[in-house]
Amino acid sequence: MNFKKLAAGLSAAVLAATMMSVSVSAAKLGDVVHPSEEDTKMNDSYYSIGAMGFYMGQDWNWNQGDWVGIDDTGKIAVEYKISAVIADKSMSGKGNLGDMGVMVANLPEGIYPLDVKISDAKFVAEDGTTTVFDSLNSITSMDEDSEGGIRIHIRPTDEVDEETGEVTKKACPEVAGWEKEGAFNGGTLSMTLDFGVAAAEGGESKADTSKAESKSDTSSSKTDTSKIDASSSKADTSKATVTAAASSKSSDDTSEAAETGAAVGGTLAVIALAGTAVIVTKRRK
Repeated sequence: MNFKKLAAGLSAAVLAATMMSVSVSAAKLGDVVHPSEEDTKMNDSYYSIGAMGFYMGQDWNWNQGDWVGIDDTGKIAVEYKISAVIADKSMSGKGNLGDMGVMVANLPEGIYPLDVKISDAKFVAEDGTTTVFDSLNSITSMDEDSEGGIRIHIRPTDEVDEETGEVTKKACPEVAGWEKEGAFNGGTLSMTLDFGVAAAEGGESKADTSKAESKSDTSSSKTDTSKIDASSSKADTSKATVTAAASSKSSDDTSEAAETGAAVGGTLAVIALAGTAVIVTKRRK
């Protein structure tokens, strides 16, 4: 009876740990959707994700660049050339900036804030002047934009709700003053967004790691399962027999301890593998 209670308790613990792991990883894109040769739907969902640059002057007319898709490692490299004609329609050298940046669309719903690292964010003006956006390069996660998806806003002034006084879009410090006439006359905006960020700098992207872990876990699960009854149980029985012989005065007690040890060892192995299988299944889905 006690043994059954122990097994039931361990099963519940494995299930709880599995559910926690799924919940914690929900904000990582690679754990929700990633390239997969085995799951066409997941593969299509992944490759529908993409981004494009946008620009608006003080007249707030929308202009956008080409669509750039996500690659196998979870990165989107955006480069958007804003012509001087768009920035200054009169060609009088009086261009200015209202808002420019990058919008990312077709991301899965309900996973915000989402892990993302921005790198190499910069703007090279027509005269060759380079502005590096350190405030953007320090970003590690982002919330959903009010218009959906993720939007990186580069604007010289805060956007404030007239009724509530709430700041809805914060100004980017590196472009302070670019709203003035003649301060902005075109150039090239570029940055890389990494949604498969590694846990440590220079590490492998999580999109790739997710695939590798899924495959290694699956093969390991199959191999270990075939060994549970044959080798694992025998090893545990041998250890339990030696321990029981040293501590017990009765040969009957020794035999009983050996059988119990083998059963417990086998059960723990089965429960551990069951937990691994659940995690692999969740990750694939």
